[in-house]
Order: sequence, then C-alpha cells, then structure tokens
Amino acid sequence: MLVRRWLDAAAITDPVLRHCYTVCAREASGFDGGRAGWAALRITPPAARPYTAALTAHGCRADAYADTGPIEDRQRRLAEFADATWAAFAAGGSHDPVLHATVHTYRTFGLPLSVIEDMFTGMRRDVDFRDFVTYAELCQWAVQVGGPFYGVLRAMAGTEFSEVQPLVHELVQLCQLADVLSDLSEDLDDGRLYLPLEDLNQFGVRPEDVKTKRWTPPMADLIAFEAARFTERLPALAAELEHSPVSPIAHALGEHYRLLVAGALAAGQDVLHRPVQPSMGQFHNVWRPVMRAVIPC
Repeated sequence: MLVRRWLDAAAITDPVLRHCYTVCAREASGFDGGRAGWAALRITPPAARPYTAALTAHGCRADAYADTGPIEDRQRRLAEFADATWAAFAAGGSHDPVLHATVHTYRTFGLPLSVIEDMFTGMRRDVDFRDFVTYAELCQWAVQVGGPFYGVLRAMAGTEFSEVQPLVHELVQLCQLADVLSDLSEDLDDGRLYLPLEDLNQFGVRPEDVKTKRWTPPMADLIAFEAARFTERLPALAAELEHSPVSPIAHALGEHYRLLVAGALAAGQDVLHRPVQPSMGQFHNVWRPVMRAVIPC
C-alpha cells in the first residue's frame, strides 16, 4: 500500500515500472537486517522514494556480491553484475526489475554513469583487497563506494546539488571513516584492514597486531586519532550544509555516525572483537525528525 502511494507521488504509471520499483523497495528494505534500507526509504520525500529504492537496491546487490559468499566467487559475481548493469543501460532496460528501475532512475534525473563506474571500481578494490597506505587513498575509495548515496541526494536536490557536491563528498568520507571504526572487527574477520598504514606507523601500531586482533596500548591513541578526524570536522561541515536541500539528511547522518564513533571509543579493545551499533532507540531518535518531516506517506 505504501509503495503504491510513493509511485503515485512520483507519477510513475507504467505497470512494468511500478512492478520493478516495488521489487526495489522490497530488496532495499531487507538490506543490512532491514535497518539501513528501511531508513533510506523513509527519510526522502514520497516522490523520491521509488528512485531511492532503485539506487539503494542496485547498490545493495553490488555490495552483497563484493562482501558475501565464498571469497573466490566474489570477483566473478561482481563482474557479472557489472556486465549486466552496463547491458541494461545499453539496451535501455532489462528483464531484471532492479536493473530496469535503475536505468529509468538514471535517465529520469540525468545522473552520470560515472557514479556507477566509480562504485564498481571501489567495490573491486574491496574484493582484491590491499591495504590503504594513506588517508587520501581511503577518502578516494569512500567517494567511489558512496555512489548510491550521491544518486539519492542528486534526485532530492536537483540542480542545487552541484553547489554542495564537494561538501557531500567530504561528509561521505567522514561517515565511511566512522563505518571503518565501527566495523573494524568484521572487516578484520574478512581479511581487510581499512585504517591507513601511515596512521598506524604514526602511533607505532604494527599492522600484524591489528590484523590478528592483538590489542596493544598505542591502539587506543590510534582509534582516538581516527575518531577525532570525524568529530573535529563534522560541526563545521554541518554548518556549511545548513541551508542546502540536503541539510536534514546530512544532519541526521552526522548524528548517526557520531554514535558509531562514540561507541568505537567506548568499546576499547573490544572494538577488535565486535561491531559497534547504536541501539534501536538511539537509531529512531536520530532519524525520527527527518521521517516525520516527510509524513504523510
């Protein structure tokens, strides 16, 4: 019922497209245990939600191919999905509902295909993982894998997005850093250390200690340093985005990831052994004002 209202608000009347976007909403809502996708579909205005569903579902599929299943199969699955994506754009559509809706979304808003190209580039780096030597390398990767998020904000902000795009890039970089801290243990389980080697070297932390989850005293200073990158820049960045069309979402994102950073700091050496997640109550407190602002639907 809700998805039909979103489709009506977006003036999407074609039966095939309505079915495709409905599939996208279903897939997006189930991602990350339902929390991330569910929020994404309810923080955007109703008319933008079908497109948000398509961008989120497409990104989630790519992420699943790059991050789940047997490691030896990930590169093949991601490559096949990338090939299917480009074939859909070449043909102007696809029998796959998610790909068909994704093509329609990109064409509706004139989104550049470089967004998808960058996303696949970043995800291929995840599959064929190599350590990040510098923080600049980590930031470049963060911008690449943030493609679906940029697409959503472009759809919301329209032509005004170009004015804030550099700030959005920086926000995504900071949020990805917070994600790196909160997901440190899970990434290590998957053989990935996202913390830049130059930062480890600065604090005298050996990469092999982190990779084997062996806590040493300098690690506390390292985690605090990475957390400070986020907490010291975020207030000024939020102020710069204050009067832009993306301000409400940017503010909520900042608060959400601030909780993750605080949780990583509070976890101490446990950050190497368990992921950090805000409670459902904290999650709702952060996102409820944005969701209420786009009610009804």
